[in-house]
Amino acid sequence: MKIAYALSCAALVIAAPASQAATFVMEKNNTAFSIDGNGGAIEGQQLYLWNTNTSNVNQQWVQISHGDGYYSYKKQDTNLCWDGGSGGTNGQPVTLEICDAGNYDQHWEKIKVLSGTEIYRFQKRNASGYSIDGNGGAAQRQSIYLWSSSDSNVNQQWDLTRTDDNSDSSNNNAGNALSINTAFDDGSGHGSYPATNVIDGNTDFASRWAGSGSPVNLTVQLNETTDISSVGVAWGRGDSRAYTFEIYARPGTSGSWTKVYDDVSSGTTADIEVFDIDDIAAQQIRIKTFSNTANTTWTNITEVEVYGGGSVTPPTTNPTLDPSAPPSDNFDLSRWYLSIQTDDNGDGKADSIKEDELNAGFEDSRFFYTANDGGMTFKSEIDGYKTSTNTSYTRSELREMLRAGDTSIDTSGVNENNWVFSSAPSAAQNAAGGVDGNMKATVAVNHVTSTGDSGQVGRVIIGQIHASSDEPVRLYYRLLPGHDKGSIYFAHEPGNGNAEQWYEMIGSRSSSASEPSDGIALNEVFSYEIDVQGDTLTVKILREGKATVTETVDMSNSGYDVADEYMYFKAGVYNQNNTGDGDDYVQATFYALEVTHD
Repeated sequence: MKIAYALSCAALVIAAPASQAATFVMEKNNTAFSIDGNGGAIEGQQLYLWNTNTSNVNQQWVQISHGDGYYSYKKQDTNLCWDGGSGGTNGQPVTLEICDAGNYDQHWEKIKVLSGTEIYRFQKRNASGYSIDGNGGAAQRQSIYLWSSSDSNVNQQWDLTRTDDNSDSSNNNAGNALSINTAFDDGSGHGSYPATNVIDGNTDFASRWAGSGSPVNLTVQLNETTDISSVGVAWGRGDSRAYTFEIYARPGTSGSWTKVYDDVSSGTTADIEVFDIDDIAAQQIRIKTFSNTANTTWTNITEVEVYGGGSVTPPTTNPTLDPSAPPSDNFDLSRWYLSIQTDDNGDGKADSIKEDELNAGFEDSRFFYTANDGGMTFKSEIDGYKTSTNTSYTRSELREMLRAGDTSIDTSGVNENNWVFSSAPSAAQNAAGGVDGNMKATVAVNHVTSTGDSGQVGRVIIGQIHASSDEPVRLYYRLLPGHDKGSIYFAHEPGNGNAEQWYEMIGSRSSSASEPSDGIALNEVFSYEIDVQGDTLTVKILREGKATVTETVDMSNSGYDVADEYMYFKAGVYNQNNTGDGDDYVQATFYALEVTHD
């Protein structure tokens, strides 16, 4: 089961760069009728069949990848996506609803059912026994619904015709071409056409790599792990045939691969086509090819290029946020509680605003409120109530609560309220509310402390993973007095008593550091991502027009893969100064926050 939820204006709007926006008309196999969304943009409209017309925008579906082979399909020129409804039963309608990247009712596994064709079945992600079905025969306005999945059922076979420009065939926005050290294949290559031909700078067909079979893998290796944003491929005889392929990447030269792109080449050029992949830090890039429209067993590639340092566009502020509404009207807060430095119940500790109260319009004009631009603002002064006697600093901070208000589930422990690493024992994974985790946030730090001890001034934690006692990651922003631009760094605290580790991403954490030339100013919007897959922690900083900054930590010796360790995300402001003026403060405004778990 995949758990996903996003903090944004009711639904996280799905968007894809133009170079990735593969668009298809989907015709029911052996008919002349295609999936149609009716005119305009009508929420709740059930999909139906209509006479195929590739120029009819009501039949053009923009494919948006969520990774791992899952996609959403958005009606052209609208923000409405296919939605299969809750669960899955035979005859359950497939309708158009506001696109929501975190809603698995809108995620579809694209499964090829007939080799050598572009005929697929679309299986609902969170109800794998059910697929999109066009009913028997074909007629205008014939309803489309879910039915028990079957590759052999012709009513679930959809012949895809691509209607967009296929790919960005120029590299104007690809970034810098990176140096490739070597290239090799999986043993499928022809002895006369080795893999190293793809890095010789020659796109002549005679200077190609040729691999036989399906699939075949061609791998290129950079000199070191580097942020990459695009991959260029010159397909052999690519002006007369199209290749179905996927691109994978990984840091270093061993370990698991991450799929970063899948598509079909244009079939219109033998020159380099540039594919805008999911941004990733990688040393090895693999092109996995399955078939081509010439129906030959050979894959031919004449040249490969890898690009990095191009523009990275992080999530931006949401223009639909309502500045006059409390945070919970703009954001789904049902899976969080808030720690805030007030003490309204008189227990001498900071108040905890639990899930139901928080999500029912709670706000505090001093420490937690909606900003003038609709963002969710967190503020924490130096003097104030703390969460416990063992805590040194004040905070205004969200704590992840997977139980979503079900108080029969304890806050702490390996249970349905918390998550664990996939390297933990299977019993812990089965008991937990999620396995592994990813948090993406868009934020602007508005203010930091300017008084107090030089070792504490100007620093604030804006994101964490907290374990039972320790923190696998604490993400800091720090702006020193007299500087206009601040630093980003994080700490990794092992859970087994090993020494804490520090990683500087932008600038330095030193109290006497010079101003970072590439630092982040107050009120500058940027994004961060914290990801855990097994014992691998990855932290990224994303800024518009700048390369992604990435750090990876091997946590295999950190003691978090044991039966009694549990995790939860935190986001907001955790003031890291307790020595300055009492009313000195830290403040940050969040514009997007998305969390997913397996």
